[in-house]
Amino acid sequence: MSTDPATDDGIVADHVAAPMAAPSFHLDVLDELTFDAETDGAVPLASLPDNRYPYVYPRDVASITRAWLAATDAGVRPAACRDHIVAAARFFTAVQADGWWYQRYALDGTDTSIYQQEDNVAHGIRILAHAIQAEAACGDLAGSGGALDGAFLETLVARIGDAVAVLREECYDANAHLLESTTSIHEGRIESGYTLWVNCAALAALGQAADALERVAAADAVAIDAAAAVRDRIDAFRTLLEGGVERSFAVDGMPVPRRYTPDGERDERPDITLFAPSYFGLEELFGDHAARAATRAAHSLEDPRLGGLQRFRGFYRDFDVHQHGGNGPWMQYTAWHAQFRFDRGEHERGDEVLATITQHADADGSIPEHLSTRERFEQFLEREWDTGLDYEKEFDDEALRDVPQDRIVEELGHMQQAYDEMAAALEEREVISFAEPLAWCHAEFLVALLRREQSG
Repeated sequence: MSTDPATDDGIVADHVAAPMAAPSFHLDVLDELTFDAETDGAVPLASLPDNRYPYVYPRDVASITRAWLAATDAGVRPAACRDHIVAAARFFTAVQADGWWYQRYALDGTDTSIYQQEDNVAHGIRILAHAIQAEAACGDLAGSGGALDGAFLETLVARIGDAVAVLREECYDANAHLLESTTSIHEGRIESGYTLWVNCAALAALGQAADALERVAAADAVAIDAAAAVRDRIDAFRTLLEGGVERSFAVDGMPVPRRYTPDGERDERPDITLFAPSYFGLEELFGDHAARAATRAAHSLEDPRLGGLQRFRGFYRDFDVHQHGGNGPWMQYTAWHAQFRFDRGEHERGDEVLATITQHADADGSIPEHLSTRERFEQFLEREWDTGLDYEKEFDDEALRDVPQDRIVEELGHMQQAYDEMAAALEEREVISFAEPLAWCHAEFLVALLRREQSG
């Protein structure tokens, strides 16, 4: 791989190898991972179809459409990125069920979810809002030459309204003033209760939806009354939720907790979700708490051997923690760290973080999901996999949806295959990577590059 930092996009990233320093490279990877759906539209899979994750995840796609939107705003392939976002929105309008989006889908629209992860409702709203925002950024929202026709705009408004109703009526605890749910960041009870991630994701979704609907109303592209009515419901709910989040997670003199447990106990253990306020652009609400929380996560979770950020501190007797083949850094979250540094104008530190990701990419520049070492993997097998403890954690009733047992057996088979492949690979090397390339990782790396350029 070349180490010349100059790129064809005019962006120079010191210490970041070309072609990975070029936004076009990551857009190409996302193109390769995007497939026509059998329902409607086209949508990115998490990774290649023959990999462990041949599914469409709302969480991943919301991050990818966020990256495409950032590229659109930056003038990097704007029309192509806009078309990708709209195609993804078409898929998500087609698979929404009674206002809900779930953990994952097949390309034919089949719900293949295992875990509850109610934050996917917020991610679905974000995807639809991104479509409207991208169309507006390309200047086509009020015209006839864009990717959104009037009928589909009406559908987007309706689906956003249905999803907002689910968050308000099904997930919001009016007594706690917060959303209660599990999340898509972790699989188990570590992320159940009133979590920072879910509440921030919802606030971001409500804010983006409000902005999108305002653009729709201003463009007179659909019936203004429909967009205005949904916007009014969003504004009322957003005010309630902002108050609860501020009073629960941004308390002076106290660290930002990653969650409150279902019975209200503060959980202040460091966790990657402490980046949520900055990741979702909620600094106005959180103030200095956003930067303090992200900094605490960055310092606490950096892998001492491999670099990059772990999801959490891995203590195997903690029933909430899943080691997944051995604890180690996750590249998409490490890219969050780079984004945070660039947003603060810390270019040298941001470049160092991107260089950490680059050194773990393969010879083609494909970025893996996460990494582990031989020692960690062997400890995981001995302590958790062979004892059945990992099975108990992974398929805990507290986090599972009501799904058929054969779906759990299928997932268990995927896990066994991945660990067998990992064991074989570790016969020849000390470090192993999972799921390569991962679309989400390339999307977050792309956003980091664009943030670097924007921050000067």
